[in-house]
Order: sequence, then structure tokens, then C-alpha cells
Amino acid sequence: MGGFRRAADELDMSQATLSEQIKVLEHELGVRLFERGSRTLTLTEPGRVLLERAERILDEVRAAQEEMLEFAHLDRGQLIFGTMTGVGQVWLPGFIAAFMRLHPHLDVTHVERASGVLLRLLENREIHAACLLVPPEGADVPPGISTRPLYSRDLVVVVSPQHRLARQTRVSLDEIAAERLILTSPEEAPRRIIDRGFRAQGFEPVVSFEADDPATLIGLAAEGVGIGITGENIARRHADRVVALKIDGPQLRYAMALAWSDRGPHTRAMATFLDFAAVWLTEWGTHTLAETVSASALAIR
Repeated sequence: MGGFRRAADELDMSQATLSEQIKVLEHELGVRLFERGSRTLTLTEPGRVLLERAERILDEVRAAQEEMLEFAHLDRGQLIFGTMTGVGQVWLPGFIAAFMRLHPHLDVTHVERASGVLLRLLENREIHAACLLVPPEGADVPPGISTRPLYSRDLVVVVSPQHRLARQTRVSLDEIAAERLILTSPEEAPRRIIDRGFRAQGFEPVVSFEADDPATLIGLAAEGVGIGITGENIARRHADRVVALKIDGPQLRYAMALAWSDRGPHTRAMATFLDFAAVWLTEWGTHTLAETVSASALAIR
């Protein structure tokens, strides 16, 4: 009965009182909720069904509490948001600072995870919103999660300046299919997009190194240990270390998107954040795309 003992401690009541309350509940429902052994305590099938429903009810109660708290304290909401790995050196610090200057009384918490992990956190309602990578067509997103793509980027191949392909400006997937590739983990959309691109051409990519942080991917490619595939804008920022090659054949693109759970609490803090993030990140995406186009034009000249 260790389970009853721990539960009683958490509820600050005696084990006998808790056991009696459960018996009363079982009598009212007309079913047994637990199988009681001499040393074990397990849920019955009705018990598991009731637990799942109770957890959903508690989630709704917590969501309602958050929403009501915002009505009582309109300037003191809570926001927990996540971003994918690798944006800390790019836009994240300025983004957070700008948001907090506009909303200094919001209780803001940030976590950094791979996009696939962020989606699971949204599903479990552990975070309110996320900035993550998705395919441009919005695939690979679980049911119950909404996304808003903000801007998209082409994927390009990056190689060391000493690599045999460095003299080219373009490369096909079949030319690099047998190379040692440096890609993100499958938790990130670019990897799944690249894998599908190779398989559509009849190849299975040889992934030697996984790196969700763009700085690591660029560093490995610059050292010549393999060939990387990353966003065009990332490659441009590291043009002093790697050579970027456009990919012939299928267009490989990913999108930066905002994501949130349809079942989570839709608080004013969350709505405020999504509105701000949509404007700020779209402007950032437009600005950096213009820089990339300008740099490409100069390179052609």
C-alpha cells in the first residue's frame, strides 16, 4: 500500500482516511478503481479511465484559473514559451528584450529545445507557445496544435573552402548522397525535409554527424569532416568559414512558425505574445532575406 501512503502524505491526511474515501467513491460509482494485493496496488480498467478524465478536468481547472487570474490582474499574466536550439546567437536576445520592455509586468519564462520536443511540450500543455521549424506546407504537426508560418528559407549545402565541391555554385543530391553528411536531428523539420528529398531521388542519406545548433553544424563543415545542409541565411552569416552551394532538383525549404495548443489556456498573455512575435519575427525574416538576396547578387557580379 505504498501508493496510498505516498498519496496520503501528499494530500496531508492519514492513510486510513484516504483509503476510506476511495472506498466511498468506489461504492458511489459502483466499480472497483484499484486492485489491492498484499504488496501491490494497481488501477483497474475503470480506474484508468477515471484517472484520464480526472487529469483532463484538472487541466481545464488550471487553464480557467490562469484565465481568471488575468482578469483580476490584467498586467500580471504568465507566459512560458520555447524556441528551437541555435537562435540564441541570432535573434532571441533582442526578441525577448523587446517583448519584456513592452510588457514588464508579465511573468515570462523561456525554454530552449529541439522543435520536436517543443511540440510535445505544447501537447502536454507545459508551455503556452513556441517558435519552431516546420515544413512550409505545415506537415508533421500533431493534431491539436496550430501553427502560423512567418517566413521560409531555402536549404543549401555548406562545405569547407578546401573541399572538392567548393569550386561549384550548385550541387545535386545525388552528387552528395554518398558523402558524410552533417544534418540536424530528426527532431528538427530540416532533417525530415532533407531525408524526404533524398528518398524521392532514390537515395538514403549517410548521416555521420547530427547537430541541431547551427554553429556546431557550420563548425564541423568548416573543418572538412563532412558536408552540411543548413538554411541559406545561416550559411551567408558564415561565408568566411564555409562555401554555400544551392541544391539542384527538388526545392528544399523550411519555415519558421509560431505554434500553440488548441486545448491549452488561451490567456491574454499568450495572445499578446503571439501578436508581438508574429510582427517582430516576420520583420526580422524579411530583413534578413533582403540581406541574403543582396549578398547573392553581389556574389554573381
